[in-house]
This record gives sequence, structure tokens and C-alpha cells, in this order.
Amino acid sequence: MKKARQLLIGLAIAAGALYYTLRNVSMDELIASFKGIELIYVLPSIGITLLSYVARAYRWQVLLGSFKQIPVREIYAPLMIGFMGNILPARAGEFLRAYLLGKKHGITFAGAFSTIIVERLFDLIFLLMLFVWVFVVRVDMFDPQLTFSGVSVQSMLAGFGKFCAILVIGLLCFMVLLAYKEGPVKSCIDWFVKPLPDKWREKIFFMVGEFALGCKIVKDPGALAQIVFFSALTWFLFVAIYYPLYFAFDLQDKSLESVLLLTVMVCVLITILPTPGFLGSFNAGVLIALHEIRGEAEVTAVSFGMVSWAVGFIVLMGGGLFFVLKDHMSVQSLIKAEEEAEAELEHPEILGK
Repeated sequence: MKKARQLLIGLAIAAGALYYTLRNVSMDELIASFKGIELIYVLPSIGITLLSYVARAYRWQVLLGSFKQIPVREIYAPLMIGFMGNILPARAGEFLRAYLLGKKHGITFAGAFSTIIVERLFDLIFLLMLFVWVFVVRVDMFDPQLTFSGVSVQSMLAGFGKFCAILVIGLLCFMVLLAYKEGPVKSCIDWFVKPLPDKWREKIFFMVGEFALGCKIVKDPGALAQIVFFSALTWFLFVAIYYPLYFAFDLQDKSLESVLLLTVMVCVLITILPTPGFLGSFNAGVLIALHEIRGEAEVTAVSFGMVSWAVGFIVLMGGGLFFVLKDHMSVQSLIKAEEEAEAELEHPEILGK
């Protein structure tokens, strides 16, 4: 029932976002735009998308090193299947890939999941750094005359960017403190969460415990340097995915500034508007970045959004299904694995066993 409700809500959001994206574009205009695409430039975009998952696999291998040395070729299957699960309504892919890898290599669910939490932290830090660049360093790209409730949107975005900078520093400090001073940090958190119900306190302490387990990587300078490198490479590739498509659609503005803005707006929209497969929310982010801010033709921005969404979706689904078939898994076995992973997450007291 819960998943059905999530699906319906997600589909409703997707429908609204797609309406917003397509409301001023006719089907004839869209078809004409598709016909004008230089398809040769789509191939590099697909290749870069594949490389981004290779970089993620190597990063996860380093994070898992404190538990077990696993060949990178053994990491691709749970990685791709998990990310494929992430684009489905319940977004349980993180639990699924921790569960699949743990079962195959004898790592506890808690251990595998802790590495994913730290992985997400590094992704968040790099995303916030992009926010700082777009909303502070290059805030002048936004119309200074645009206001919201009498307040300059440019000023609001600059304030948000500065908050992101503070958040990055805070997260890094929290990570170091948790790695070296786990006891005092947990005592401090315990004091803050005392007023909360027991159920919420248990969940918070579970997440902090998992985070602390993964943060131990900070004590290994060599491993930390590798994680920073692969995180930077992952985000470089993530930004670069869109650049060949600028030539496929022959956009007027092919600057780095435009590509970074596009990346940021897509990340913002798919975060605040969760939809199945990011459909609709992804497209709305592209439209806002390319048409409403950068001034590209609306029909071009709409078709660009559809093609770039399709590139990511096809690579992810294709990769996930490839490893599902390679490992002789069925849809039923995946559903069962997802349910078992979620059940373990609901009972933190058994996760370390």
C-alpha cells in the first residue's frame, strides 16, 4: 500500500512537471527539433555516462577496502542493479546494492550500507560546491530585476550559496570529529534528540552509527585521497555528459557556465520533485536552466531535456538489466532482496549480525 501510494504521488508530480515543460510546445515543433539533432554527438554522451559508473565503482571499491578487498569487476553488478532500483518509485536502490554486495561477499548489511552513506556525503559535498560556484561566484547570471515577494531572487540565491559554503565546512568538520571523537559526538547528539520519540531516536542513532563506521576511512590518508579523486572524477564526468549534447542541438551558448548551471538545476529539481525515473522533474530542470535562464529556444530546451534524460535512463536500465541477466536473477528475486534489505533497515538491532 505504501509503495502504491508513493508511485501515485510520483506519477502525479511527473505529470505536473511534464505539463509545465511541454505546455508551450507543439508536437510538430518537437518532432522538427528531434529531426535536427546531430546524432553523432549522442554517442560521446552515452560513453561518458558509462565512464561515470566506472568511476563510481572504483570509489566504492576503495570505501569497501576497510571491510574486504573486492575486485572492481565484482562491484559493477550490485552497483548498476542498485542504481537501477534507485530510479524506481520507492528509490530503494541504496539498500538493494548494500544487500546484494553483502550477501555475495560476506559483508554485513551495516558495513556495506555505511560505505554508501559516506559515498553520498562526498556526493553532497561536491554538489554543494557546485551550488557555491553557481549561486555565489556566478550569481550575476540571474536576472537582477527578478523578485519574489519583493525580495531580489539574485540576493536570495547568493544567500543560499553562502549557506551551502557553510554547510560544506560543517559537514567536513562533523566527518572528522566523528572519525576521531566518536564518543563525545554521539553523547552530544544524544542530548539533542532526547525530546524525540524512541522510534526516531533509534533511527537517528542508527544513521549516526553507520556514518561513523564509514567515516573511519578519514584516518587513512591514502584511501581518503583516492575517494576525493574518484568523487571529483565522477562529478566531472557527470557534468561532461551534457556537453556533447550542446553540439548535438547546436545551442547558442556552449560555455562551461551554462553546463554547470544545467547540472545544478537538474540536481535541484530531481531532489525536490521525486518522480519515477526522474521523468518530468529532470525535464523541468533542463527547461529552467537552458530556456528561462540562458535564453535558448524553448522547443530546443524541451527536446534537449528529453534526449539527455533518455541517455541516462537507457544506460542505467541497460546496465542494470545486463547484470540481472548475467547473474541469472529474476524480478521476483530482486523484489525479495529489496524487501529483505528494507526489513533489515527497519530493525537496526540486527544489522551488525
